[in-house]
Amino acid sequence: MTQIYQPKNGYCYNSDTLFLYDFALKFLKKDSYVLDVGAGCGILGILCARDISISLSSIEKNKNAFLLCANNFRINKISANCILGDFLEYDFLESRFDFIISNPPFYHSNVIKSENEWIYMARYSENLPLLSMIEKINSILKPNGEFVFCYDSKALCDVLTSLKRYKINPIEIRFVYPSSSKDSTIFLCRAKKNSKSQSKILPPLFTHDNGEFSMEVKEIYKKANTWSIKC
Repeated sequence: MTQIYQPKNGYCYNSDTLFLYDFALKFLKKDSYVLDVGAGCGILGILCARDISISLSSIEKNKNAFLLCANNFRINKISANCILGDFLEYDFLESRFDFIISNPPFYHSNVIKSENEWIYMARYSENLPLLSMIEKINSILKPNGEFVFCYDSKALCDVLTSLKRYKINPIEIRFVYPSSSKDSTIFLCRAKKNSKSQSKILPPLFTHDNGEFSMEVKEIYKKANTWSIKC
């Protein structure tokens, strides 16, 4: 079981990250260079590196989250280059990545903000603006590199427009719904630099069925096999 230490009074990972882990794992390739942007406690990169041999880097600008992330890598014996820094400002020098994975902040300013600075930094898009993020991603992806991420379904148009601007083509999209009777909350996306492939809309992921976790979600949780510890 993978132990993940999380803060008692800070941002904790949720099911979105586990859905993204399951989604990304289908595309990551052995020995590829992978960057986790906004790593938080490190869970996304840890689970991916646990299940497939990759050369992993992670970047996180919140110092407390960074320390927790580094500790989680150590405890779970995952080798990674942990970077404390602002993704938009950090100079990756000559580094180029095959894959960039991220569960970025995507709440907007019209949503009531948390007074907890840690939670505020992790949740709100103004801390990592969409277009600026994609511009930076474009600059450090290899020519046929891929960006695998999740985002707010309500922002789909903005996401697609921003990706198109930098010729990063969304080739697979999967919408996540709380149930078959409710609107989608997030979508999972695999986008590829310089690709001319048409976009493929995958079958939806329903998180609940008759008030309980769906069978697919149960399988994702089982595969993730995490033990969350508040500290």
